[in-house]
Amino acid sequence: MIKPSNHKPKEHDWAKYKEKIPPFALDIIKKLNRYDFEAYLVGGCIRDILLDINPKDFDIATDAHPEQITAIFKNSRIIGRRFKIVHVRNQKEIIEVSTFRKKPEEVSKLRNGVIQDNTYGTIDEDAERRDFTINAIFFDPINNLFIDAFNGVDDIKKKNINFIGDPKKRIIEDPIRLLRAIRFHSKLDFSLPLTKLKIHSYLELVDKIPESRLFDEMMKFFLTGHASKSIKILKKFDLISIFFPHLKNHDLQSKSLLMLGMKNTDERVTINKTVNPGFLMAVLLWDSFIKHAVTKSDKSLDWKINTFFNQLNSGVFINKRFMKYVSDIWRMQPRFLKIKPKSVYRLSNHPRFRAGYDFLLLRSMAGEEKDEIADWWTKWQSSNDSVREKLLNKNNL
Repeated sequence: MIKPSNHKPKEHDWAKYKEKIPPFALDIIKKLNRYDFEAYLVGGCIRDILLDINPKDFDIATDAHPEQITAIFKNSRIIGRRFKIVHVRNQKEIIEVSTFRKKPEEVSKLRNGVIQDNTYGTIDEDAERRDFTINAIFFDPINNLFIDAFNGVDDIKKKNINFIGDPKKRIIEDPIRLLRAIRFHSKLDFSLPLTKLKIHSYLELVDKIPESRLFDEMMKFFLTGHASKSIKILKKFDLISIFFPHLKNHDLQSKSLLMLGMKNTDERVTINKTVNPGFLMAVLLWDSFIKHAVTKSDKSLDWKINTFFNQLNSGVFINKRFMKYVSDIWRMQPRFLKIKPKSVYRLSNHPRFRAGYDFLLLRSMAGEEKDEIADWWTKWQSSNDSVREKLLNKNNL
Protein backbone atom coordinates (compact mmCIF):
# COMPACT_ATOMS: atom_id res chain seq x y z
CA MET A 1 0.00 0.00 0.00
CA ILE A 2 1.30 3.45 -0.95
CA LYS A 3 1.97 5.52 2.14
CA PRO A 4 1.38 9.24 2.56
CA SER A 5 4.31 11.15 1.10
CA ASN A 6 7.29 12.38 3.08
CA HIS A 7 7.14 15.42 0.78
CA LYS A 8 3.61 16.40 1.80
CA PRO A 9 2.90 20.10 2.23
CA LYS A 10 3.45 21.75 5.55
CA GLU A 11 0.39 21.97 7.77
CA HIS A 12 0.04 25.73 7.26
CA ASP A 13 -0.14 25.18 3.48
CA TRP A 14 -3.34 23.09 3.58
CA ALA A 15 -5.60 26.16 3.78
CA LYS A 16 -3.79 27.79 0.85
CA TYR A 17 -4.28 24.72 -1.35
CA LYS A 18 -7.92 24.31 -0.36
CA GLU A 19 -8.65 27.88 -1.44
CA LYS A 20 -8.05 26.81 -5.05
CA ILE A 21 -10.41 23.82 -4.80
CA PRO A 22 -14.06 24.49 -5.71
CA PRO A 23 -16.61 23.69 -2.96
CA PHE A 24 -18.39 21.29 -5.34
CA ALA A 25 -15.27 19.10 -5.61
CA LEU A 26 -14.94 19.06 -1.82
CA ASP A 27 -18.61 18.08 -1.50
CA ILE A 28 -18.12 15.13 -3.87
CA ILE A 29 -15.16 13.82 -1.85
CA LYS A 30 -17.09 14.24 1.43
CA LYS A 31 -20.09 12.35 0.06
CA LEU A 32 -17.95 9.49 -1.30
CA ASN A 33 -16.29 9.29 2.12
CA ARG A 34 -19.70 9.06 3.81
CA TYR A 35 -20.37 5.96 1.70
CA ASP A 36 -17.01 4.50 2.85
CA PHE A 37 -15.17 5.14 -0.44
CA GLU A 38 -11.71 6.64 -0.80
CA ALA A 39 -11.55 9.79 -2.92
CA TYR A 40 -8.65 12.00 -3.99
CA LEU A 41 -8.03 14.95 -6.24
CA VAL A 42 -5.39 13.82 -8.72
CA GLY A 43 -3.45 14.78 -11.82
CA GLY A 44 -3.18 18.19 -13.42
CA CYS A 45 -5.21 20.04 -10.79
CA ILE A 46 -2.76 19.07 -8.03
CA ARG A 47 0.23 19.82 -10.26
CA ASP A 48 -1.16 23.28 -11.05
CA ILE A 49 -1.99 24.05 -7.42
CA LEU A 50 1.59 23.23 -6.44
CA LEU A 51 2.75 25.57 -9.22
CA ASP A 52 0.43 28.28 -7.85
CA ILE A 53 -1.69 28.11 -11.00
CA ASN A 54 -5.49 28.17 -10.80
CA PRO A 55 -6.60 24.81 -12.27
CA LYS A 56 -9.29 24.89 -14.94
CA ASP A 57 -10.41 21.30 -14.33
CA PHE A 58 -10.59 19.08 -11.27
CA ASP A 59 -10.43 15.29 -11.47
CA ILE A 60 -11.27 12.92 -8.64
CA ALA A 61 -10.05 9.31 -8.35
CA THR A 62 -11.89 6.84 -6.14
CA ASP A 63 -12.30 3.14 -5.37
CA ALA A 64 -16.03 3.46 -6.15
CA HIS A 65 -17.05 1.93 -9.51
CA PRO A 66 -18.93 4.04 -12.09
CA GLU A 67 -22.31 2.47 -11.32
CA GLN A 68 -21.78 3.11 -7.59
CA ILE A 69 -20.86 6.74 -8.29
CA THR A 70 -23.99 7.37 -10.36
CA ALA A 71 -26.09 5.73 -7.65
CA ILE A 72 -24.73 8.25 -5.11
CA PHE A 73 -24.97 11.35 -7.30
CA LYS A 74 -28.29 11.93 -9.05
CA ASN A 75 -26.99 14.55 -11.48
CA SER A 76 -24.28 12.36 -13.01
CA ARG A 77 -23.69 10.16 -16.02
CA ILE A 78 -21.19 7.61 -17.28
CA ILE A 79 -19.23 8.61 -20.38
CA GLY A 80 -16.24 7.31 -22.32
CA ARG A 81 -15.35 4.45 -24.61
CA ARG A 82 -11.66 4.04 -23.85
CA PHE A 83 -12.54 3.81 -20.18
CA LYS A 84 -15.66 4.66 -18.28
CA ILE A 85 -15.65 7.81 -16.19
CA VAL A 86 -18.45 9.71 -14.48
CA HIS A 87 -19.33 13.36 -14.95
CA VAL A 88 -20.96 14.80 -11.84
CA ARG A 89 -22.75 18.05 -12.65
CA ASN A 90 -23.76 21.04 -10.56
CA GLN A 91 -25.48 23.44 -12.98
CA LYS A 92 -22.66 24.40 -15.41
CA GLU A 93 -19.91 22.95 -13.21
CA ILE A 94 -18.68 19.44 -14.07
CA ILE A 95 -16.27 17.33 -12.02
CA GLU A 96 -14.79 14.19 -13.58
CA VAL A 97 -14.77 11.19 -11.24
CA SER A 98 -12.89 8.03 -12.26
CA THR A 99 -12.29 4.66 -10.65
CA PHE A 100 -8.78 3.54 -9.66
CA ARG A 101 -7.35 1.49 -12.53
CA LYS A 102 -4.55 -0.90 -13.21
CA LYS A 103 -2.95 -2.06 -16.44
CA PRO A 104 -5.20 -4.66 -18.08
CA GLU A 105 -3.81 -8.19 -18.25
CA GLU A 106 -5.32 -8.62 -21.72
CA VAL A 107 -5.26 -5.84 -24.31
CA SER A 108 -8.66 -5.21 -25.87
CA LYS A 109 -9.08 -2.70 -28.69
CA LEU A 110 -12.12 -0.96 -30.10
CA ARG A 111 -12.66 -0.75 -33.87
CA ASN A 112 -10.88 2.61 -34.08
CA GLY A 113 -7.79 1.16 -32.41
CA VAL A 114 -8.38 2.72 -29.01
CA ILE A 115 -7.35 0.39 -26.18
CA GLN A 116 -10.10 -0.33 -23.67
CA ASP A 117 -8.88 0.30 -20.15
CA ASN A 118 -11.61 -0.64 -17.70
CA THR A 119 -9.62 -2.92 -15.40
CA TYR A 120 -10.21 -1.53 -11.94
CA GLY A 121 -7.50 -1.60 -9.28
CA THR A 122 -6.12 0.05 -6.17
CA ILE A 123 -4.68 3.51 -5.64
CA ASP A 124 -1.19 1.94 -5.86
CA GLU A 125 -1.94 0.46 -9.28
CA ASP A 126 -3.65 3.64 -10.44
CA ALA A 127 -0.59 5.72 -9.57
CA GLU A 128 1.72 3.29 -11.38
CA ARG A 129 -0.24 3.35 -14.63
CA ARG A 130 -0.19 7.17 -14.93
CA ASP A 131 2.17 8.73 -17.46
CA PHE A 132 4.36 11.26 -15.61
CA THR A 133 5.45 11.68 -12.01
CA ILE A 134 4.05 15.22 -11.93
CA ASN A 135 0.58 13.84 -12.76
CA ALA A 136 0.59 11.01 -10.19
CA ILE A 137 0.09 13.05 -7.03
CA PHE A 138 -3.06 12.34 -4.97
CA PHE A 139 -4.54 14.74 -2.42
CA ASP A 140 -7.48 14.14 -0.08
CA PRO A 141 -8.30 17.68 1.15
CA ILE A 142 -10.87 16.43 3.65
CA ASN A 143 -8.52 14.16 5.59
CA ASN A 144 -5.32 16.02 4.60
CA LEU A 145 -3.76 12.97 2.95
CA PHE A 146 -1.06 13.68 0.39
CA ILE A 147 0.25 10.73 -1.64
CA ASP A 148 3.26 11.08 -3.96
CA ALA A 149 4.68 7.63 -4.69
CA PHE A 150 7.00 8.71 -7.52
CA ASN A 151 8.40 11.97 -6.13
CA GLY A 152 6.34 14.16 -8.42
CA VAL A 153 6.66 17.09 -6.03
CA ASP A 154 10.44 17.00 -6.42
CA ASP A 155 10.09 16.98 -10.20
CA ILE A 156 7.72 19.95 -10.02
CA LYS A 157 10.24 21.86 -7.92
CA LYS A 158 13.07 20.96 -10.32
CA LYS A 159 10.85 21.58 -13.39
CA ASN A 160 11.38 18.10 -14.80
CA ILE A 161 9.07 15.93 -16.89
CA ASN A 162 9.79 12.29 -16.02
CA PHE A 163 7.94 9.20 -17.17
CA ILE A 164 6.78 6.68 -14.60
CA GLY A 165 8.76 3.61 -15.60
CA ASP A 166 10.82 3.13 -18.76
CA PRO A 167 10.08 5.95 -21.27
CA LYS A 168 10.42 3.69 -24.31
CA LYS A 169 8.04 1.10 -22.90
CA ARG A 170 5.50 3.72 -21.82
CA ILE A 171 5.50 5.42 -25.25
CA ILE A 172 5.12 2.09 -27.06
CA GLU A 173 2.17 1.29 -24.76
CA ASP A 174 0.50 4.56 -25.74
CA PRO A 175 2.23 6.86 -28.27
CA ILE A 176 0.01 9.78 -27.23
CA ARG A 177 2.30 10.07 -24.19
CA LEU A 178 5.04 11.38 -26.48
CA LEU A 179 2.84 14.30 -27.52
CA ARG A 180 1.73 14.86 -23.94
CA ALA A 181 5.35 15.16 -22.81
CA ILE A 182 6.01 17.76 -25.50
CA ARG A 183 2.81 19.62 -24.58
CA PHE A 184 3.78 19.86 -20.91
CA HIS A 185 7.25 20.99 -21.99
CA SER A 186 5.56 23.83 -23.89
CA LYS A 187 2.89 24.66 -21.32
CA LEU A 188 4.99 24.50 -18.15
CA ASP A 189 8.45 25.26 -19.54
CA PHE A 190 9.71 22.05 -17.88
CA SER A 191 12.73 20.14 -19.18
CA LEU A 192 11.98 17.29 -21.59
CA PRO A 193 13.60 13.88 -20.97
CA LEU A 194 13.75 13.12 -24.73
CA THR A 195 16.15 14.45 -27.35
CA LYS A 196 14.98 15.55 -30.77
CA LEU A 197 16.56 12.41 -32.27
CA LYS A 198 14.76 10.20 -29.76
CA ILE A 199 11.44 11.91 -30.43
CA HIS A 200 11.76 11.27 -34.15
CA SER A 201 12.44 7.59 -33.56
CA TYR A 202 8.90 7.26 -32.19
CA LEU A 203 7.04 9.19 -34.90
CA GLU A 204 5.89 6.10 -36.79
CA LEU A 205 4.01 5.13 -33.62
CA VAL A 206 2.26 8.51 -33.60
CA ASP A 207 0.94 7.80 -37.12
CA LYS A 208 -1.03 4.89 -35.66
CA ILE A 209 -2.91 7.00 -33.10
CA PRO A 210 -6.65 7.11 -33.91
CA GLU A 211 -7.71 10.44 -35.39
CA SER A 212 -10.18 11.17 -32.59
CA ARG A 213 -7.46 10.95 -29.92
CA LEU A 214 -4.97 12.87 -32.06
CA PHE A 215 -7.52 15.63 -32.54
CA ASP A 216 -8.16 15.84 -28.78
CA GLU A 217 -4.44 16.15 -28.10
CA MET A 218 -4.03 18.77 -30.80
CA MET A 219 -6.82 20.82 -29.18
CA LYS A 220 -4.90 20.75 -25.90
CA PHE A 221 -1.80 22.11 -27.65
CA PHE A 222 -3.66 25.07 -29.13
CA LEU A 223 -6.72 25.73 -26.96
CA THR A 224 -5.41 25.70 -23.41
CA GLY A 225 -3.60 29.03 -23.25
CA HIS A 226 -0.20 28.27 -24.75
CA ALA A 227 -0.85 28.10 -28.50
CA SER A 228 1.91 30.61 -29.37
CA LYS A 229 4.53 28.60 -27.50
CA SER A 230 3.18 25.26 -28.71
CA ILE A 231 3.41 26.02 -32.40
CA LYS A 232 7.01 27.16 -31.96
CA ILE A 233 7.89 24.03 -29.94
CA LEU A 234 6.30 21.78 -32.57
CA LYS A 235 8.28 23.62 -35.25
CA LYS A 236 11.46 23.30 -33.17
CA PHE A 237 11.15 19.52 -33.00
CA ASP A 238 10.00 19.22 -36.64
CA LEU A 239 6.63 17.93 -35.45
CA ILE A 240 4.31 20.53 -37.00
CA SER A 241 3.88 18.21 -40.00
CA ILE A 242 2.05 15.74 -37.74
CA PHE A 243 -0.90 18.11 -37.75
CA PHE A 244 -0.26 20.66 -40.51
CA PRO A 245 2.46 19.80 -43.06
CA HIS A 246 1.86 23.04 -44.98
CA LEU A 247 3.26 25.00 -41.99
CA LYS A 248 6.59 23.20 -42.10
CA ASN A 249 8.33 26.10 -43.88
CA HIS A 250 6.27 28.89 -42.27
CA ASP A 251 8.61 31.42 -40.61
CA LEU A 252 6.16 32.16 -37.73
CA GLN A 253 6.58 35.93 -37.89
CA SER A 254 4.86 37.67 -34.97
CA LYS A 255 2.78 39.86 -37.30
CA SER A 256 1.57 37.00 -39.51
CA LEU A 257 -2.10 36.10 -39.35
CA LEU A 258 -1.12 32.68 -38.01
CA MET A 259 0.80 33.99 -35.00
CA LEU A 260 -1.70 36.80 -34.36
CA GLY A 261 -4.36 34.09 -34.28
CA MET A 262 -2.33 32.07 -31.79
CA LYS A 263 -1.87 35.14 -29.58
CA ASN A 264 -5.57 35.96 -29.79
CA THR A 265 -6.46 32.40 -28.80
CA ASP A 266 -4.17 32.55 -25.75
CA GLU A 267 -5.63 35.89 -24.68
CA ARG A 268 -9.19 34.55 -24.90
CA VAL A 269 -8.30 31.52 -22.79
CA THR A 270 -6.63 33.76 -20.19
CA ILE A 271 -9.80 35.80 -19.69
CA ASN A 272 -12.02 32.68 -19.77
CA LYS A 273 -13.61 33.40 -23.15
CA THR A 274 -14.64 30.50 -25.34
CA VAL A 275 -12.45 29.42 -28.26
CA ASN A 276 -14.02 27.46 -31.10
CA PRO A 277 -11.82 24.79 -32.72
CA GLY A 278 -13.33 25.75 -36.07
CA PHE A 279 -11.97 29.29 -35.75
CA LEU A 280 -8.54 27.91 -34.94
CA MET A 281 -8.72 25.71 -38.05
CA ALA A 282 -9.64 28.75 -40.15
CA VAL A 283 -6.49 30.48 -38.90
CA LEU A 284 -4.19 27.47 -39.31
CA LEU A 285 -5.32 26.68 -42.85
CA TRP A 286 -5.73 30.22 -44.19
CA ASP A 287 -2.28 30.66 -45.76
CA SER A 288 -2.55 27.31 -47.49
CA PHE A 289 -6.01 28.18 -48.80
CA ILE A 290 -4.86 31.57 -50.14
CA LYS A 291 -2.04 29.90 -52.09
CA HIS A 292 -4.56 27.45 -53.51
CA ALA A 293 -7.03 30.23 -54.39
CA VAL A 294 -4.43 32.35 -56.22
CA THR A 295 -3.81 29.53 -58.68
CA LYS A 296 -7.55 29.33 -59.43
CA SER A 297 -8.27 33.02 -59.85
CA ASP A 298 -10.91 32.44 -62.52
CA LYS A 299 -13.07 30.26 -60.28
CA SER A 300 -15.76 31.22 -57.73
CA LEU A 301 -14.99 31.40 -54.01
CA ASP A 302 -17.31 28.46 -53.31
CA TRP A 303 -15.46 26.36 -55.90
CA LYS A 304 -12.09 27.31 -54.43
CA ILE A 305 -13.12 26.39 -50.90
CA ASN A 306 -14.73 23.10 -51.90
CA THR A 307 -11.78 21.99 -54.02
CA PHE A 308 -9.35 23.07 -51.29
CA PHE A 309 -10.93 20.71 -48.77
CA ASN A 310 -11.31 17.95 -51.36
CA GLN A 311 -7.63 18.18 -52.31
CA LEU A 312 -6.22 18.47 -48.80
CA ASN A 313 -3.26 16.23 -48.24
CA SER A 314 -4.30 13.35 -45.99
CA GLY A 315 -1.63 14.48 -43.55
CA VAL A 316 -3.38 17.81 -42.94
CA PHE A 317 -5.29 17.26 -39.76
CA ILE A 318 -8.81 18.69 -39.73
CA ASN A 319 -11.90 17.13 -38.24
CA LYS A 320 -14.61 17.08 -40.90
CA ARG A 321 -17.28 18.47 -38.58
CA PHE A 322 -15.42 21.81 -38.53
CA MET A 323 -15.16 22.24 -42.31
CA LYS A 324 -18.53 24.03 -42.51
CA TYR A 325 -17.49 26.44 -39.74
CA VAL A 326 -14.21 27.22 -41.52
CA SER A 327 -15.97 27.62 -44.87
CA ASP A 328 -18.47 30.09 -43.41
CA ILE A 329 -15.70 32.27 -41.96
CA TRP A 330 -13.80 32.35 -45.26
CA ARG A 331 -16.92 32.99 -47.36
CA MET A 332 -17.78 36.02 -45.24
CA GLN A 333 -14.49 37.83 -45.85
CA PRO A 334 -15.30 39.41 -49.26
CA ARG A 335 -18.80 40.22 -48.01
CA PHE A 336 -17.32 42.63 -45.45
CA LEU A 337 -16.31 44.85 -48.38
CA LYS A 338 -19.92 45.34 -49.54
CA ILE A 339 -21.08 48.32 -47.49
CA LYS A 340 -24.66 48.47 -48.74
CA PRO A 341 -27.75 48.35 -46.49
CA LYS A 342 -29.12 44.96 -47.56
CA SER A 343 -25.68 43.36 -47.67
CA VAL A 344 -24.66 44.76 -44.29
CA TYR A 345 -27.83 43.69 -42.47
CA ARG A 346 -27.81 40.27 -44.10
CA LEU A 347 -24.19 39.70 -43.09
CA SER A 348 -24.82 41.03 -39.54
CA ASN A 349 -27.50 38.37 -39.08
CA HIS A 350 -25.26 35.51 -40.14
CA PRO A 351 -25.03 32.95 -37.29
CA ARG A 352 -21.23 33.01 -37.50
CA PHE A 353 -20.94 36.77 -38.00
CA ARG A 354 -18.88 37.31 -34.85
CA ALA A 355 -16.34 34.67 -35.86
CA GLY A 356 -16.11 36.15 -39.36
CA TYR A 357 -15.63 39.63 -37.90
CA ASP A 358 -12.88 38.41 -35.53
CA PHE A 359 -11.15 36.82 -38.52
CA LEU A 360 -11.44 40.13 -40.41
CA LEU A 361 -9.70 41.89 -37.49
CA LEU A 362 -6.82 39.39 -37.65
CA ARG A 363 -6.49 39.95 -41.40
CA SER A 364 -6.44 43.72 -40.83
CA MET A 365 -3.76 43.42 -38.12
CA ALA A 366 -1.71 41.20 -40.45
CA GLY A 367 -1.93 43.80 -43.23
CA GLU A 368 -4.15 41.63 -45.43
CA GLU A 369 -7.13 44.00 -45.33
CA LYS A 370 -7.56 47.77 -45.05
CA ASP A 371 -7.79 49.06 -41.47
CA GLU A 372 -10.76 51.27 -42.38
CA ILE A 373 -12.82 48.20 -43.31
CA ALA A 374 -12.25 46.61 -39.89
CA ASP A 375 -12.79 49.98 -38.16
CA TRP A 376 -16.12 50.50 -39.97
CA TRP A 377 -17.45 47.12 -38.83
CA THR A 378 -16.21 47.75 -35.29
CA LYS A 379 -18.15 51.04 -35.18
CA TRP A 380 -21.18 49.33 -36.72
CA GLN A 381 -21.44 46.77 -33.93
CA SER A 382 -21.20 49.31 -31.11
CA SER A 383 -23.65 51.81 -32.64
CA ASN A 384 -27.39 52.38 -32.27
CA ASP A 385 -29.78 52.50 -35.25
CA SER A 386 -29.40 56.22 -35.93
CA VAL A 387 -25.59 56.05 -35.96
CA ARG A 388 -25.72 52.97 -38.16
CA GLU A 389 -27.87 54.84 -40.67
CA LYS A 390 -25.24 57.62 -40.80
CA LEU A 391 -22.46 55.05 -41.28
CA LEU A 392 -24.30 53.55 -44.24
CA ASN A 393 -25.06 56.95 -45.76
CA LYS A 394 -21.41 58.03 -45.59
CA ASN A 395 -20.42 55.12 -47.79
CA ASN A 396 -16.81 56.31 -47.62
CA LEU A 397 -15.05 53.01 -48.16
